[in-house]
Amino acid sequence: MKIKSFIGEIIETVLLSAVVILMIYHFIASVEVVWGPSMEPNFHSGERILVDRVTTKFSELKRGDVVVFYPPNDDSKHYIKRVVGIPGDVFKIINCNVVISRDGKHYVLSENYLSEGVCTEAGSFIKEGRSIKLTDNQYVLLGDNRPQSLDSRNIGVIDKSRLVGRVVFRFWPISKIGFIK
Repeated sequence: MKIKSFIGEIIETVLLSAVVILMIYHFIASVEVVWGPSMEPNFHSGERILVDRVTTKFSELKRGDVVVFYPPNDDSKHYIKRVVGIPGDVFKIINCNVVISRDGKHYVLSENYLSEGVCTEAGSFIKEGRSIKLTDNQYVLLGDNRPQSLDSRNIGVIDKSRLVGRVVFRFWPISKIGFIK
């Protein structure tokens, strides 16, 4: 009788643990694998990252945050990109630079996470010299490897509802383990 009780407790513990882990994975944090060159040199294919699914629901993203999102019209894929334009910005690409207009001020965005000499070229959605006013819940997301990135320049601005979450930690490879700033 004690063996039956012991096995029952083990099964109950395993099932409860599985439910808790699934709930954490679905609602709080998830593990993602980076694929493709679009975020090089900062993230490489095969790296494992932890995505915080909670904070994007309750707070605004900051320019420079790295996020995972569903591209428009495709809920089966996740892309990783950097937040470059935030709600309220007037966003423009001119002469290889990102220009932000906000609160009556205009400035060229300083992007120290890019490799030296990287040119931000326009695309089919964000055209050279054309301003885009970002409304509430809209973001411009760009890859750090601009020549190799399918991002907002071609797929359009991304609504907050399409965000999976903010990348907070890299745990593979071990040589690069650490929090994402």
